[in-house]
Amino acid sequence: MSKFLFSLSVAMLAVIGAVEVTGEEADVAEGLFGDPGSMVEGVYDAVSSRDGNAPDWKAVRSYFDPDAIVVLRASREASKKLDVDGFIQDFVDFYDRINHQKRGFAETVVSLKCLEYGNIAHCYVVYEAATEGSERPPQRGLDSWHLMKRDGRWWVVSVVNDSEPSAGPIPEEVFAE
Repeated sequence: MSKFLFSLSVAMLAVIGAVEVTGEEADVAEGLFGDPGSMVEGVYDAVSSRDGNAPDWKAVRSYFDPDAIVVLRASREASKKLDVDGFIQDFVDFYDRINHQKRGFAETVVSLKCLEYGNIAHCYVVYEAATEGSERPPQRGLDSWHLMKRDGRWWVVSVVNDSEPSAGPIPEEVFAE
């Protein structure tokens, strides 16, 4: 490829990739990505489906470092290790099973406890997961989030979870004071 075509291609990609952010949008992004607790709460909101609307998977992906690892409880005896695309696909498959156009699903933060040190953070989240219209009561669980600060914002680098039915009662120490 000639230098001209290469330079033209790079210039076009720069123009296509450029996004103008208004002051209000920058404030929202800074507030959301500038605090580990806000980041984690944002993920729960982003993966929830309300009023038959599917989650915005691009928004979900924006919280995670591209190399993040998610380990989810698959059953009482097994877990599954996923990358970000696998995490999203797991939700997509779940929404297909529950017919999300007719039934919404929400994961709600019950308690959030974060510890920050320099450019790392660890957050415990006690959550409730519920399918709209289900007679089954919400299921509680515990997620352990690890975040790192890079490029002026926080990124989720790993998540591990377990649920009350498989692990027993959630320990009081992980609840926010």
